Amino acid sequence: MALILNIETSTKTCSVNISKDGILLDYREITSEKYIHSEKLHLLIQETFKSLKIEFQELNAVAVCSGPGSFTGLRIGVASAKGIAFALGIPLISMNSIKIMIECFNPAPANKNAILFPMIDARRQEVYTAGFNSEKKQLTEISCPEINENFITKHGKYEELLFLGEGALKFKNMFKKSPVLIVDEPLNSSRGMSLFTFEKFSKKEFENLSYFNPFYLKDFIPG
Repeated sequence: MALILNIETSTKTCSVNISKDGILLDYREITSEKYIHSEKLHLLIQETFKSLKIEFQELNAVAVCSGPGSFTGLRIGVASAKGIAFALGIPLISMNSIKIMIECFNPAPANKNAILFPMIDARRQEVYTAGFNSEKKQLTEISCPEINENFITKHGKYEELLFLGEGALKFKNMFKKSPVLIVDEPLNSSRGMSLFTFEKFSKKEFENLSYFNPFYLKDFIPG
């Protein structure tokens, strides 16, 4: 049995869940433009444990979103996860924010010649993203491109380009006569972590507590 605490703090949403053998048992999350992760993260964790009547000592692992995303949010989430793992002597598991988003997206598009881009705002016209096919298989590495006509042309072999998540919202009025479809529903949630982190637990794919740090991708910018 694997009882795992999953933590996602890469955006303005602070989200936690407890899963058992890849099945989500309960979750808590809160979204705020003020990025209140430092105030709410441990409260959400405590509420989730209390609702399930589970003790911290029963955990088999703790998993955390590694990034990219909000520098401050990632630091808080990773520091908390490492602290819990160290205190309990249990493994630390990581999962990147873009993978979490694609796991939260459902259903997949009917068009098999579509490419999906989960997006997290990286300021200006840039986003953190990677490309996935309609079966959620990753096609491109995580990067931080500028989204413009050149980006669309680069992926011209696809009939549809789906821009996913709240990071796609700023492009809603930019590509009205193009193959771009905007699906700006929130996708940054720990609910997308349970199955993947259980698979990593089963394979013993753990992080080194001493050396693990957030995956920022860009140079540090406060926020």
